[in-house]
Amino acid sequence: MMSKPKRSSTRPVKGVMLARPPSSVPCMSPETWEHMRDCEAREWIARYRAKTGEVGFVPAQSWWEEVKSDIAKKRGDDALRDLINRMNKERANVKSGTK
Repeated sequence: MMSKPKRSSTRPVKGVMLARPPSSVPCMSPETWEHMRDCEAREWIARYRAKTGEVGFVPAQSWWEEVKSDIAKKRGDDALRDLINRMNKERANVKSGTK
């Protein structure tokens, strides 16, 4: 029985945007980009939780460190810090029940 090839967890998912707008889309408002960055943070939280459920806590942490390294290489350290800050804010909002 052949197993199904696994999808890379680091590939962008449709709807997940980069930390900065591409030059081909200059007409989006800053509020739209903020919303998209917040959505990306929620997406990565969901991916991390799913990975933890699939492989366990320690392997998921290792996977996340690789993902963060890839993001820093592609987008820069400032974008990675922004993503992590947004993820932390999303988690805090969920815990406090504000969202």
